[in-house]
Amino acid sequence: HHHLVGHKKKTTTMPKKLISADPKLLPWKQETPLHNRWHPDIPPVAKVKENEAFRVECVDWTGGQIKDNDNSDDVKNVDLSQVHYLSGPIEVEGAQPGDLLKVEFLNLGALDGDEWGFTGTFAKENGGGFLTDHFPKATKAIWDIEGIYCSSRHIPGVKFAGLIHPGLIGTAPSAELLKIWNDREATLVAEEGTPEEKTLCGCLATRPLACLPEAKGAMLGTLGHFKDKAGKDETWDKIASEAARTVPGRENGGNCDIKNLSRGCTVYFPVFVPGANLSMGDMHFSQGDGEVSFCGAIEMSGFLDLKCSIIKGGMKLLPAVGPSPLNVNPIFEIGPLEPRFSEWLVFEGISVDEEGKQHYLDATIAYKRAVLNCIKYLSQFGYSEEQVYLLLSCCPCEGRISGIVDVPNAVATLAIPLAIFDQDVRPPDNLESMAKGIRVVERNVCISEEGGAVPFDPRLEK
Repeated sequence: HHHLVGHKKKTTTMPKKLISADPKLLPWKQETPLHNRWHPDIPPVAKVKENEAFRVECVDWTGGQIKDNDNSDDVKNVDLSQVHYLSGPIEVEGAQPGDLLKVEFLNLGALDGDEWGFTGTFAKENGGGFLTDHFPKATKAIWDIEGIYCSSRHIPGVKFAGLIHPGLIGTAPSAELLKIWNDREATLVAEEGTPEEKTLCGCLATRPLACLPEAKGAMLGTLGHFKDKAGKDETWDKIASEAARTVPGRENGGNCDIKNLSRGCTVYFPVFVPGANLSMGDMHFSQGDGEVSFCGAIEMSGFLDLKCSIIKGGMKLLPAVGPSPLNVNPIFEIGPLEPRFSEWLVFEGISVDEEGKQHYLDATIAYKRAVLNCIKYLSQFGYSEEQVYLLLSCCPCEGRISGIVDVPNAVATLAIPLAIFDQDVRPPDNLESMAKGIRVVERNVCISEEGGAVPFDPRLEK
């Protein structure tokens, strides 16, 4: 007779599908309602226990506004009042304010049948981006995803492995934290055009300076969509008038666009409300450090397999820097699975702007100059500048602050992995041989005409 040794029943199973998303459906008609604002009163749509593995599916951040075609007018006229569509909030049983929520990323991927993504630059007058003063037109590149690799018909000669991550994941703010956000961001916006305006406003052309609460476009989960509720439901109107936009990363995590939140990583989020109310979305197949084009990783729908646990009272481990004990930031561990590159070409930038004006230890100006240097350099190898700009936003390039003490110049560097190109883009031994080997730009990214962008989603008219 046979003894079955150690044949205990396994308690772990496949992650249960907690939230499903269907890119073919309108974002406000999903089976489990999505939301696109932060507010403590947006009710959870699902509940998990500690250490229970679960799957969350997400639509792309625009909710299907951008199409797989060869025209960038959908990017030009995108309705940014709708973004970002998030799956959640998810209540984690037992989480209380002051706790630390430990979130383990077990797996991430594209949704079956939706294996493509887009990278774009917004029109200067509708979104803008890091270099919108240099590249004011809307552009778009479509990426095909094949297993771990991606390539684009709009940027030929480039192929690389993805590092899939959510651009956006975070816990819900408390009413107190929400007020801190709205007050400080409203102050910044009010300074525009006054002597109080921040120096960088003259060097970066992205407007508005911050996205303040706006009821138009709001989807508040089970509370409903602005088309049905605005002006007809006092509770909805109140929450929509206070709810923070999801555009920037903040104390709760949120839209930090950190490319390393990938398979095997662990993030420690502060908990501000009972149940933590974790939400996520803005799935990226790949992204460069800085996501410089703004519309700009390889944007896709996707899934995350997660597991949550609670460190009771653990928020006090996060240093509070600022006037409130709520002024904390998440911390995370990078997972063991990342694409491996051994050879890099690195571009430097210093804090002297394009007019030759000296700035004081300004890492943003230095990074802008490093990115511009890279775009101008690589455009000598048969790429258009627009192609390189989009590529830097979504390929696995590494940005660094290299020097931040040597007055007056900050030094930023941008490292490009050489293996993503099908040609050698290092400086050649002589320029004659380079001229022989250069190909012409036969296929470019989609580029829209400059000016006149009107945010418009035709699906809202139906």
